[in-house]
Amino acid sequence: MTPTMDSQTYTSRAAFWYQHPVSLFFFGCACLALMTFVCFLLNVRGAVAGLLYMTVIVLVSLRRRLIPAVLVSLVAVICLDYFFVNPTFRLGLTESLDVAALVAYLITAIVITGLLTRVQRSVDELRDSEARLRKTNEDLRVEISERKQVQKALRISEQRRLAQLARANEALRVSIDTLAQVPELDDFLGQVMAAITRQLGAVFSTLRMIDPERSRLTLELVFRDNRVLSPDEAEFPENWRSRTLDDQHYAAYLTKPPFVTHLLDPGSPTPTGLREYLLGIGIKSGLIIPLISRGQAHGLFSVYFDEERQFDPEETEIARALATQASLAVQLTRLAKTARQSAILEERNRLAGEIHDSLAQVFAGISLQLFAAQEAITKAGETFNYVERAYDLAQVGLGEARRSALSLRSDVIEESGLTGALRMLADRSNIPGRLRCSFRANNLLADDLPHQVQQHLLRIAQEAISNAIRHANPTFLNVLLQSNSTEIVLEIDDNGIGIPTAHLGCNEGFGLGNMRERAKQLGAELDIRPAPGGGTSVIVRLPSSVAHRQ
Repeated sequence: MTPTMDSQTYTSRAAFWYQHPVSLFFFGCACLALMTFVCFLLNVRGAVAGLLYMTVIVLVSLRRRLIPAVLVSLVAVICLDYFFVNPTFRLGLTESLDVAALVAYLITAIVITGLLTRVQRSVDELRDSEARLRKTNEDLRVEISERKQVQKALRISEQRRLAQLARANEALRVSIDTLAQVPELDDFLGQVMAAITRQLGAVFSTLRMIDPERSRLTLELVFRDNRVLSPDEAEFPENWRSRTLDDQHYAAYLTKPPFVTHLLDPGSPTPTGLREYLLGIGIKSGLIIPLISRGQAHGLFSVYFDEERQFDPEETEIARALATQASLAVQLTRLAKTARQSAILEERNRLAGEIHDSLAQVFAGISLQLFAAQEAITKAGETFNYVERAYDLAQVGLGEARRSALSLRSDVIEESGLTGALRMLADRSNIPGRLRCSFRANNLLADDLPHQVQQHLLRIAQEAISNAIRHANPTFLNVLLQSNSTEIVLEIDDNGIGIPTAHLGCNEGFGLGNMRERAKQLGAELDIRPAPGGGTSVIVRLPSSVAHRQ
């Protein structure tokens, strides 16, 4: 048995039948035949029949089909002439009624179909506009929701960083107070070491100092079980207490920036014997910080953790800033061996003032900024300003913090254009003493590009610079923007360690993948390859014709 047709299917088929021109023509002819039969039986006048025919033509015209309406009009005139104009049952289009009816029918068909077609076009345009408006509203709602989530995550991240800076400031304040109160400088060195270890959340640390007369790196103090101990008290392995400066492991540490070592990794650079000892007491990772003052290495400060740890640039810079106190304490200790007690006290006070005037003042400024940020933490814009000021004072993660602040700004393109934004990005990526970033542009044609294109190019440059700083350890970065009548070229070169070939394929990280996705959206060509002489080049080529179509 045939299944029962549902109402929706029936309605759609009926609508199709009523819209089809042939079906519509036969429908009109059927209506004319019915009306002709009735009127002829009732012996009505031709004028009345002509008016009734008009209703049929109107019904057909309402479907916006001109040809069926015209054909039905002709059939109506024929029926009118054949059945209602004398002599009956004969065609002869000579009567005025026939001519008037034909003109009236045709005009009615043309006018109604034309007007309804225009009305339907307007309705369709209105519906399209409403659909676009709904989509725009939905996109706007999603964007607002995403921005709120980003702002929330940013506030949480910034609060965490502010808490770290606050703890670092407190550790520095305690160290300065200790310097003024502790009469023995050896005790001060141990207390600084303990304060730094607790600040970083470590469970074990060692302080090694260079003995320039013997050319050896000697273990002086060990922090364990929440106490500062001598190597004997800590039962530190005898053969690892003193090493020559020619030891390749320690010599490399003295010339590197703060370095993270993962002891569970068989490829860890930590010497095998020392690694086995540290693993035996539950250590899993460590941070090795060289103690350097005025360009001269004084020793190594190593902090160890009973868990796997990763350090972002800000945490590393905080650790290095705190370790600077230990380096200053080393200087004081050496002065104590070669000068009279009064001279030592005078030098100690001078160095205490130096600490206070440099790092202490910086962290004092940070404290003020943190207090103001806490007062205005619900106002994201003010919070960012305070945090940015705090970063400027502390010189902690200067390049990364400034690039992050620039990335969050949605109005930088409107204010400065692509050229100005890239120049600002290069300026903010400079890290004094570590990285020099320059920017060049051949002309300002790129500032005439659509806003979205400029945003994508800026974000690609940010991603390339961030990847280079995080992974390639460069000392120089160059950003070049060239544009002409045929293409726009953005090139970022660094002199870092380069990018492994394996990372350019399926093992690409988020940063490289993000750059490729932005280039794809632009319709641009992205080329990542080794730079001449070492390092990496990131090149974006965007045809001008493609750029201006977006």
